[in-house]
Amino acid sequence: MMALNRILAILIKEAQDIRSNSNLLVMYLMPILFTYIWENLIPEMPDGFGAAFGLIFLVVMVGMYVPSMMIAEEKEKNTMEVLMLSPARPVEIFIGKGLLTFVSIILISLVLSIMVGLSINIQLIIVFATALTSLFAIFVGMIVGLISPNQMSTGVVGLPIYLLLLLIPQLAGMGITAVDFIARFLPTYYYLNVLELTLIERVAITDLYLQFSIIAISAALIFALLLLVYRRKGLLD
Repeated sequence: MMALNRILAILIKEAQDIRSNSNLLVMYLMPILFTYIWENLIPEMPDGFGAAFGLIFLVVMVGMYVPSMMIAEEKEKNTMEVLMLSPARPVEIFIGKGLLTFVSIILISLVLSIMVGLSINIQLIIVFATALTSLFAIFVGMIVGLISPNQMSTGVVGLPIYLLLLLIPQLAGMGITAVDFIARFLPTYYYLNVLELTLIERVAITDLYLQFSIIAISAALIFALLLLVYRRKGLLD
């Protein structure tokens, strides 16, 4: 059984670290700012574009950037090694370090949904899709943090991944065969597809089983990779 007190202790420390990091706090505000700009200051944009961009930016950039920076900071302070040697199991560490980011993403997605005036049914679909995709993003961010030697290098290691997952899905469907091919392997492509179908076509959740299944499988696979990287780093370092 997981020890809730260990998870809670890691969660509290994570909250304290984020609160003292202004760069991370700004990152949380950017999706709200982008959505407001697209929805209110650029009226010629297609319906749902502002919300879709804000949400995918939220999932990719907040979901990946925040945990990668937090883990890299732990490594710089040599507290990551302490966690690895503590009684806490890997799953407990990942839950404790990722839970705050996960909850924050869900809350901000609700804020964005309310900002653009979505109905409760649409909000529920978006929150569910965001929850699944954010798990994938958080796990990727943790991997980036583990393989990066310090906070500065997380940008070098993570930026190509962030851009791949953020931009390729938005460029898909423009007639570029290579982009369309790559996009089919990215869970963020299916997340953006859910957003488009939900925000524009107002489809029901029962029509989105394929997208949800692919995102969930992607999250499970990347979590397995995270465990592998964590164990290798624990042995090698």
